[in-house]
Amino acid sequence: MSNNINFNIEVIIDEYSNYVFKIINNIVGTSLSYQDKEEMISDVFYLLWKNQNNINKDIKSYLGVIARNCAYSRLRAIKNNFEYNDLLFTDEGMQDYWKRQEYVLIIKQKIAKLSPNEQEIFYLFYVQGYKIREIAQSLNIKSTHVKVILFRVRKKLKEDIK
Repeated sequence: MSNNINFNIEVIIDEYSNYVFKIINNIVGTSLSYQDKEEMISDVFYLLWKNQNNINKDIKSYLGVIARNCAYSRLRAIKNNFEYNDLLFTDEGMQDYWKRQEYVLIIKQKIAKLSPNEQEIFYLFYVQGYKIREIAQSLNIKSTHVKVILFRVRKKLKEDIK
């Protein structure tokens, strides 16, 4: 590695694995399995190791760019390999689709009714993938308070949904 930066891949993996996972997970969402996401994380660290001589100082930014590019490349590959599924266009398939869309709309409306604090904690936990401890530290509240808010949010979101 140039500029005498100490390159210890094990330490880098320990320190940045969660960061890389969050980037990949935010981009691909549920389009890929957890195992596929883990494989992409391995690819990111392999590319880091392979290109270590080209990295100047900011490993975190470099990892972020690699993770983003790997995620978008994988999504493009999935899109290009999409197989036509006749079941999607049957009456049952369309009913399932519209039912899921209806649930998404209901959940979005319910989220909009949450307090700003509840929305923020919901977003950090379920969308961004932060751990309860991390959310508590960033908001300067206790972990138990975050758990209580998440419990109440889930309860509010489940109300009247059958």
